[in-house]
Amino acid sequence: MKESCQPTEGSGAWGIVVSLVVSLVVPLGVLAAAVLAALVSGPPPPDGQSAVLFAAAVCGVGCVAAWAVNQPRRTSPAGRVAAPLAATSLRLAPALVALGWLQASGGGLAASGAGGYLVGFYLATLAADVIRTIMVTQVGARRRGGIEPN
Repeated sequence: MKESCQPTEGSGAWGIVVSLVVSLVVPLGVLAAAVLAALVSGPPPPDGQSAVLFAAAVCGVGCVAAWAVNQPRRTSPAGRVAAPLAATSLRLAPALVALGWLQASGGGLAASGAGGYLVGFYLATLAADVIRTIMVTQVGARRRGGIEPN
């Protein structure tokens, strides 16, 4: 069983495609599970379904934007630092803008808890992406002989 879908030298185009798909599917899958749990976890408040869907849309946009900017493989040290920082900024910016809008004039969405859903969905997708990145990085380093297993 293959432990990671991160492409290695010589893995070819198929390994790159699998890596790209997995790196997008993991955070979006966690987001979908969180949305489903929020929708079925009890009686929604007025506009509760709208609040969940609003928060899911904002977090989904952040996930896709972060994925898109982080995909090109950087070879320079500056590029390897800049791409994840840009991805983090693009993941965080839509959520912060949406929270600011909800605080200023969110109306029914703010009253039905969209801010809480937004924070919860953001943290869930961030955690999934961080765990996926750590696992892929460790497996890739072991394949290259850089990290000794514990």
